[in-house]
Amino acid sequence: MNNEASKIRKIIWPVLSVLVALGIFISSAMTGEVSGYASMTIAGWVRYILPVSDSTLAVMHFFVRKTAHFVVYFVLAFCVAHSFKFYVHSFRKLLLLAWGIASVYGVTDEIHQYFVPGRVMAISDMLINAAGAFVGAAVVVWYLRRT
Repeated sequence: MNNEASKIRKIIWPVLSVLVALGIFISSAMTGEVSGYASMTIAGWVRYILPVSDSTLAVMHFFVRKTAHFVVYFVLAFCVAHSFKFYVHSFRKLLLLAWGIASVYGVTDEIHQYFVPGRVMAISDMLINAAGAFVGAAVVVWYLRRT
């Protein structure tokens, strides 16, 4: 990798990390009604493909919401790990740092939701956030070990 490309990557990954964190914050600031409508819309698309009952749709809605937690924290930790890979030269420390940063942000995000009308702070969501963050950081470490 040439020096110019390395400089660009050292800037892009932290910027992406901040943008993902900002997107999470904005999403968490949505009221329960708006957030529920957005995730129900995604689950509702299935009704155009398959005939499903209301109870099945409710389960899919729950699945969409929990999967979103996992995925966004996967992406956040993925970006954070890439941000620090230039400075942390221990794979274990990189994994723990990226996982820790994303997981702590996940906890603060749930606390933030406590103060948003119609939203709740859930320990289960904190755990899902941390799981997604761990997998996102682990994917980066796995890739870096192989290269």
